[in-house]
Amino acid sequence: MRLNVVFFAHLRREIGTEQLALDAPDGADVRAVASLIEAQHGLSLKGCMVAVNENYATPDHALKDGDEVAFLPPVAGGSGDPATHCEMTDQPLLLQTADAFLVRPECGAQAYFVGTVRSPNKGKDVDYIDYEGYAPMARKVMQGAADAAREKYGELRIWIQHRTGRLLPGEASILIGVASPHRRAALEVCDLLIEYLKVEIPVWKHEGDEDGQHWVEGHSEHPAL
Repeated sequence: MRLNVVFFAHLRREIGTEQLALDAPDGADVRAVASLIEAQHGLSLKGCMVAVNENYATPDHALKDGDEVAFLPPVAGGSGDPATHCEMTDQPLLLQTADAFLVRPECGAQAYFVGTVRSPNKGKDVDYIDYEGYAPMARKVMQGAADAAREKYGELRIWIQHRTGRLLPGEASILIGVASPHRRAALEVCDLLIEYLKVEIPVWKHEGDEDGQHWVEGHSEHPAL
């Protein structure tokens, strides 16, 4: 069977390509495909999470012809819902744009969370951070988080944006906005969303600081190889 295999962050740099077509035995699972890639390309996939067709999958997930398999290093889509905006973007994040989407007569409260590049970090001056993300899957993760929040808290408008590309200290990397009839829900959902997204969204950070360049250590919240 023929698979489309996608790589991110340091994997993409090590293998020298973002994606490749791979012939694998019919019925092979993710673990077998990972072993095949490691043998053919000298790449270690140990500790990576996996997505199949933009959904997290386990290492024993059986694959079929035409599947897209993404290998995701530990990490530090939209359904068309008109009350939710989910986006990965290389453009600056603007509160006034989120505000225009969230403010409605029926919503008496708007709460915002803005995450910015911090310097110093762990005692070292940060020059920049390069953000890289798996955009189609990231949008699905964002939308899923918004859907779960709405199921728990009821009527909400939700805005989620995450930056990609190079950011300097003080620049915004993530913007979350929540509008609701009452303030408590807006405040609680903002906190719920950032806590969820910081471990679930497939985004990686390559940091330049006074000691050089390095990948920021991430999390593996899903089954990994």
